[in-house]
Amino acid sequence: MLNCAPDDDEDSVVDLDDMDECLHKDANVADILTAEAPSHSSKPAPPQSEGDIATPSLSTGALAIGNTSCRRPSLTTFQLHRPSCPRMFICSVVGFVYIFLGLLLLGLGSRLQHNIGNLCSRILAWAIVFQYPFYFTSGSNVRNLIMYGMQPEGIGEIFVYGTWTYQRFFELTKSSVKAYQLLFFKLVAFFVSSTLHCIYLGEKYQFPGYVLIYPAVLISHMALTNTVIPKLWQPIDAEFHRKSGPPTMGAAMVGFFVLTVGFGLAKRHLGLWAGAILPLVLSAYENIGCRIAGQFFLKQFVEKGLHKKFGMTLEILPSLTITYLHCMSQGARLCILVARAAWDPDDHWWMFTLGFGLVFNVSSRTLWIGRCTQLLSRGYCRMDNFQRLLAQAKFQGGYPPFLAVLGVGAVRAALGHPWVPNSTVAIVIVGLVVVTILEDILVLALGYFNVLPVFQTDEPDAEALRASAHAKLGADLDQVVPVHSTAARLSEAMDLQLLAWDLQYNLHVDFPELPLWAHVPAVMFSQFNTVMCLIIFGGGINFVLGFCNEPGYRGVGRGILCWPPMEEVHPCGGEAF
Repeated sequence: MLNCAPDDDEDSVVDLDDMDECLHKDANVADILTAEAPSHSSKPAPPQSEGDIATPSLSTGALAIGNTSCRRPSLTTFQLHRPSCPRMFICSVVGFVYIFLGLLLLGLGSRLQHNIGNLCSRILAWAIVFQYPFYFTSGSNVRNLIMYGMQPEGIGEIFVYGTWTYQRFFELTKSSVKAYQLLFFKLVAFFVSSTLHCIYLGEKYQFPGYVLIYPAVLISHMALTNTVIPKLWQPIDAEFHRKSGPPTMGAAMVGFFVLTVGFGLAKRHLGLWAGAILPLVLSAYENIGCRIAGQFFLKQFVEKGLHKKFGMTLEILPSLTITYLHCMSQGARLCILVARAAWDPDDHWWMFTLGFGLVFNVSSRTLWIGRCTQLLSRGYCRMDNFQRLLAQAKFQGGYPPFLAVLGVGAVRAALGHPWVPNSTVAIVIVGLVVVTILEDILVLALGYFNVLPVFQTDEPDAEALRASAHAKLGADLDQVVPVHSTAARLSEAMDLQLLAWDLQYNLHVDFPELPLWAHVPAVMFSQFNTVMCLIIFGGGINFVLGFCNEPGYRGVGRGILCWPPMEEVHPCGGEAF
C-alpha cells in the first residue's frame, strides 16, 4: 500500500501518478467531495424528490433546486447582484440632468457665430455630458475597483468626485507626491480630450465632429490608464487589470456601435425583414456579452484565487457588466428605431419590430428560449446564473435610455423647438414605452401563474473538477514534486473550481441588490451612448437639437465627421459629407 504521508526528509518526492492516488485518500479533498452545501437562502430547501428540477422566480432572481453536496462548507462563496428599480431610477434622473445641461449649453453655443465662443460651449458641453461622469465619477470608480478594489463611499464619491481623490490615493500610496500626481494626470486627461475640439481642419470643415472626437478620447484615456497610471500606482494584480477592459465595458461598447452601424446597412437591403432580425441580434449581443463577462470573471478572478488579494469587492464586476449590457442593448433598440423614424417618417417598419420583439422578448425573459436551446444542444448550452441575472436585469435596464431621449426632447423645447422632429418619432417612443411595460407585466404574470420551464440540474462532477484543477496546475509542476506541497496546491485548485461552479451553476441562490454606485456607470454610459447614436444616425447635431428640420439631412453641419459653426440663417446648409 502506498504511504501517503510525506517522509521527514524534505527532499522526498513522488511521481504524479502516485500523488494522485494519495489525493483520493487525502482528508481535505474528501471533505470537498462529501460536505453538504451551505445554505444561500433563508428559504427552506425543497423536498428531495424535487431536487433535480429548477423553477425560476423572475421577480426575485431565485431559482430553487435541491441540495448539492460536492462543496466544502467553509469555502467563501461569491454572489451575483441584481439591479434595483429605485436605484436605477435615481441614476437615470441624474443622467437626465447631465444630458439636459450639456445639450442645452451646446444648443445655446451653436447660435454664437464667433469661433471662440462656439468652441468654448462645445468643450463645456462635452465635459458635462461625457467627461465629468466618465472620468471623474462613474468611469473612475469602475477603474479603481478593478485596479485597487476600491468601492465608493457616500454620495460625494458616487455622484460628485469619484474615488480618484487626493485623500483616497494618499491612503493607498502613503505619498503626498504620488497623490498630487494623480490629480495632475486627471487634469491632463481632461485637457487632451478637450483640445481635440479645437483642431482646425481647414476652411471647409473647420473642426472635428463626434465620430473623430469620441474614439480619440477613449484611446487616449485607455493609453493613460493602462500605461502611465499603473507605473505610478501599481494595481493589486497587473495581469487582471490589463485583461479586464475588453471583457467588461469594452466588448459592450464596441458591440453597441457595430450593432447600430451594421443594422443601418442591413436595413437598406432587408427592408421589413430587418424588423424581425433586430430582436434576434439584440438578444445575441446580450447573451454573447454576458458569456464573455461571466467566463472572464470565472477564469481570471475566481479560479485564480484573486479574492485573496482583493477581498470580495470585485464580485460586483460581472453584475455591473451584465446590467450595463442590457441598458446598452435597450439604448441601441431605441436609437435605431427613433433615428430611422426621424430620417424617414413614412417608413413604418418599426411596427413589425415592436410586435415581433414583444413575442420574442417575453419568450426569452421567461427562459423558454433558454430551455429550448438547452434541449436542442443536448445540454451543452446550460442555464446558469449569469443568464438568470440577465433576465432579472431586464426589469430595470429597459428604462434609462428613455430618460436620455426625454433629455434631448427637453432641450429642444427649451431652445424653442418642438419636442420631437415629427409625429412618427413621438409614436415610436410611446410605442416602445408601452411595449417595454407590457413585457414586464406579461413576464410577471407568467411567473405568477408558474407558466415557466423547468431545468434539470446536476451535481458538480468531482472527477471533472479534479481533472480541470490538475490540468491548470500541470504547466507549473515538474513530473517529480514534493507530495505534501502538490497535494495542498491541488486541493486548493479544486476549491477554486468548486467556487467557480457554485457561482455559475448553483441555481438555488437569491441575488442581493446591486449597490447604488454600481448602477451609475451602467446607466450613464448607456444614456450617453444612446444620445451619441441619435446624433450620428439621426441627422446630426443641428437636426437632433431642432435647428434643422430637414429629414435625411447630410450636410457638413451635422457635427459627425466635421463640425463647422452653424449658420443660423441656413442651419441645414453645407455640402454633403
